[in-house]
Formats: sequence, structure tokens, C-alpha cells
Amino acid sequence: METIKENKIRILPEYIANQIAAGEVVQRPESVVKELVENSLDAGAKTIAVILHKGGKQLIHVVDDGYGMSKEDLALSIRRHATSKIYTAEDLEAILTYGFRGEALASIASVSNLEIRTKRKQDELGWKLLSEPNKEPSIEPIDMDNGTQVFVRNLFFNIPARRKFLKSDLTEFRYISDTLMKIALCRNDVRFVFYDEDSLIFDVHPSTPKERIKELLGETVYSSIIDVDFEYSGIKIWGFIGLPHLAKVSRNEQFLFLNGRSIRNRALTYAVFLAYEHLLEKQTNPFFLLHIELDPKRFDVNVHPQKYEVKFEDEKFVFNVVNSAVSKALAENNLAPSVSIQSRFEQLQKIPSEPTSNKSNFQLVNKLTGEIIEKDDFIEKNKHYNFTERNKFKVKGISKEAFQKNIDILLKQEGQFDAETLYQKPWKNVYQLHNKFILVEKEDRIVLIDQHAAHERILFEKAKKAIYNNQSLVQQLLFPIVVQLNPFEFIAIKEIQNDLYKLGFHFQLTTNSEIELIAIPLDVIHNEPTSILKEILASFIETSEVKPSDIREYLIATYSCKAAIKTGQSLSKEEMESLIEELLNCEIPFACPHGRPTMVEMTIDELDKTFCRNL
Repeated sequence: METIKENKIRILPEYIANQIAAGEVVQRPESVVKELVENSLDAGAKTIAVILHKGGKQLIHVVDDGYGMSKEDLALSIRRHATSKIYTAEDLEAILTYGFRGEALASIASVSNLEIRTKRKQDELGWKLLSEPNKEPSIEPIDMDNGTQVFVRNLFFNIPARRKFLKSDLTEFRYISDTLMKIALCRNDVRFVFYDEDSLIFDVHPSTPKERIKELLGETVYSSIIDVDFEYSGIKIWGFIGLPHLAKVSRNEQFLFLNGRSIRNRALTYAVFLAYEHLLEKQTNPFFLLHIELDPKRFDVNVHPQKYEVKFEDEKFVFNVVNSAVSKALAENNLAPSVSIQSRFEQLQKIPSEPTSNKSNFQLVNKLTGEIIEKDDFIEKNKHYNFTERNKFKVKGISKEAFQKNIDILLKQEGQFDAETLYQKPWKNVYQLHNKFILVEKEDRIVLIDQHAAHERILFEKAKKAIYNNQSLVQQLLFPIVVQLNPFEFIAIKEIQNDLYKLGFHFQLTTNSEIELIAIPLDVIHNEPTSILKEILASFIETSEVKPSDIREYLIATYSCKAAIKTGQSLSKEEMESLIEELLNCEIPFACPHGRPTMVEMTIDELDKTFCRNL
């Protein structure tokens, strides 16, 4: 007879508990870098260097000139719940330091080979700690400079399942670069040195906040930003926002800091966007780098394992202050009407906004109060709404690939276009309307073509063939074009340089901040190759979380959109006829890559009915 054990609950061994904690604190190499750099800042460092090998998977080396640790503190630093920042429960309500969880070094030590070298100014010698998972650490004296050095080797080597899910070296490096960029932009009083293998990514010395932007984001951003300085009821908002022409499809140049800590908050990001609402093109996002200074007792920063998200005591109020700060800065620069701050805070009625995204996973935000409206509640309240077949098609969340394959069927079902009619040549006449549409006159009907959407479809299919079949057509440049890149773009271009080459962008990497374009796609002849290339990079940075096959589709769609004939461009009759013929030779001529129709038609009978000629 089987014996049943009465006691099933037991205390986990410390090394297993540390590995569980590591699952929250150490998700990837970027998590390690963030924790170590924040510890260096808390130690009063004025210079911090980060060196990586293999995207941080093989080695993360962080060096600082901070206070250092004694032998006793060093021994305690890798124990769970060990911290120098919290002593009482009240301290949790007024956290001003970065690393305060007391989990980071213990978690890192449980999933890597860890070495810490440290020396205080008053000590003659420093101390070196060597630690391996599930083993007692060793400590010995060492001769070294003041400060601390941490070596994290072979991250997740003892947890193969975790290591297997890490991304490519370049992708992991990009995550780290993103985090270091944000820290360096926030702490302009500290020197940051960043190396990938033997390549220097950036070395920025203490400077003004605006000069730090110039060093890391480039002259274009630096020369196109305006100051924000606003204070209301104990909340101070300061920093910079971009002029409308800096807006991009991606959100990688939006930075939000709370008491010196980088945070993510969709409602506050929308508060900034709302101030620009009528100044930007559709689906673009403004540049901003904003600092929020607020009493720590009015928010909780310990609600997220990596401390990215915070919970405000009154998020609606903070939303309004951020929105007012940006609106005021725009008004002072004659970019928006002046605002009445007091009346803005008196308007607390709920006004639901448009969705912040055109994705199926949208979010509704109250324009004046910042209140987030749950999608399920919204759908429940509006379930009586009679969605059309096209709305159902979109709501179902069908993939872009499926949409591409079925758009022609969808358009035919809705009676928008009968493909066969346009194929019957010759047409009688071709006209351009408002430098925007092409009107094709047939014997028994007219066809109206969107010139931008049509050319976008043509370029999309050409580019797709070029990438998948190596059939790109390029034009060599007589003189190379030098393109300045920020660290985000430089990392991205290295990762997708093979696809860019197939598209027709041939270039040489000259330094860590620029490239030389030596050839461009043939279809870019009338457009600015630099802006097209940067939009492609921005699209990649924005969508790099999706699977590789989808990333490639996004890149091709971005290229075709940016290189296509623009609204407002005058076309000759020959150019219009050539465009029509190329469109009709496409596999899917009826819609652009984003799903918008390229053409609509109306028969003469339908025109007669419209003008009541058959009555």
C-alpha cells in the first residue's frame, strides 16, 4: 500500500529561490545592464563604462568610479534581500534611489558566473568576489583603482531553457543600447562609455540636457526641439518636445522620466500626443523627452519587476498636467492656440477619445481626464452597433498576409471594382485630378485611381521580388551620400543590412555614427534616399518584436510607401499610362500594401442614376 506523505509544503533551497527571483529581475542581458548601471549611479559614480561581448550573453562588464564596498558589504551584496537603500517600511514610500529591491545581484549570481571587484577610497586594497551558482563565493584582496567592476559571464548557462529564448546577439545588443541611451539622456551629469566588442558606440561627457540630446540623437533633433518648463500643484514638467516635422511612425524617440527614472506610461504618452493632435500627419508620433518631478509619496514605483511602470496616486491629474505643459510650450512657439490651464482642470467630464492605435488591441483614453477605458467594457456598452461586413473583416484581426491575399475578393464583393473592365484596352482618355487621382475614361464607365496607393502597390511587389528572388535594380551614385545615424539606427542597420542590400540600398559602414550610400534603388530617383532609409530603420525598430517573416514584410511596405509618388505630384499622360499598366500587371492591383483601395469605378448607368437621368 502506497504511503501518503502528510507534509507537502517545504522551504525552497536558497539557490532555487534566487533562480525564481531571477525570472522576475533578470529577463535578458538588458535587465542585468540596467540593474548594474543603476547600482553604479546609486554609488555616486561620475563615470560608468559598459562593455559587451555577444550581445551580453557571453560577457557584461560594468566599470564605475563610485564609492565601492567594504569586504563585509561585498559578501552581503549577493545575498537575497540585501540592500543599502531601505531600512524601514517608511523608506518604501519615499524611494529616491534606482536599485532598491535587494534582489538584483543575488538573482544575477544565480544564473551566471559573477565576479565583483571593488575598492573604497579610504582602503589600501580592494576586494574580489567570485561566485558560481549553488556554490559558496570566495573573496580575496586585490590591487585596483577606486570604484567597482562587475563581470557577468555566461548568462543563463545553467538554465538552458532560458538561454534558448534569448534573441540574436544584435537584437539583445539593441535592447541594451535602448536602455543605456535612456539612462544617458536622463543623467547628463555623468560620463557614459559604451562598447560592443571592440567598437565604441558612444562616449558622452557631462553636459547640458540639450547638448546630451545632440550627442546621442544628432544635430537634426537638436535643432528641432523646443523647451518645456511647467509647474502646477506640486508637479514639475520640464524637458523638450519636437517640432511637428520630427514626428515619426515609430515611437523610439519618445522618452519619459519620473524623478530621474525612465518609465513607460501609455496614458501620459497619449497626453503628449493629444497636444499635437491637429499638427501631425496620421499615424505619426511626436518626439519628446520629458522629466516629471513629483513627491515620491504620490506614486508607487515598485509595481513592476524591472521598475518600468509606476502607479500614480492620481493619474488623471498627472495626465492633465503633462498635456497642459506640452500644449503651453506649443502655444508659446505659435504652433497651437494658447490654453487656459485653469479651465482645463475644471473640465472633468468623461469624453472618450479615438483609439490610440489602429491595431485590434486598441486602448481608449479619456481626452481630458486621462482615464483608461477598458476595451471589454466599451464593446459591451456598444454591442448593439451593427458592424458591416468590412468592419467584421477588420475586427477579426486577420493577418496582413491574409488580407493581401483576399483583398481583391473583398473589394469585388463590396462592388467597388470589377477588374476585367480596366484590362480591356484601349481606354479613351486619361486625366489627372488635383495631382492626386488619375481618371480613366472607358466606353461604359470611369475608373478613379489613387496615384500614391497605386504606385505603392507597384513598388511593394517589385521590392518583394527583389528581396526574395535577388532581382533588385539599383542606380550607382556618382558621389556617395553621407547619412548620419543615431545609435538606434546604427544597430538596426547592421541587423537588416542584407535585406537593405537586396532592396537596392548599397552602403559602407564608415564609423559608428554614419554610413556612405553608394547605390540606391532605381525607383528612388525622384525622392530623398536618406529620409526613405531612415523611415525603413524606424519601421524595423518599431516592429522588431514580431516574427522575422513579418518584419521583412513591414520593411518592404515602409519602403514602398516612402518611395511612392506623392499626393500633389504632377504626372504626364505617359507617366499616368505607364503607372496604370504597371498596376494592372501586379498580382494584387486592387489595394495598397496597407489595405487601402487603389481604384474605384462607376458605370455610366450608375452615373445616370446618380443624376436621376433614368427617372
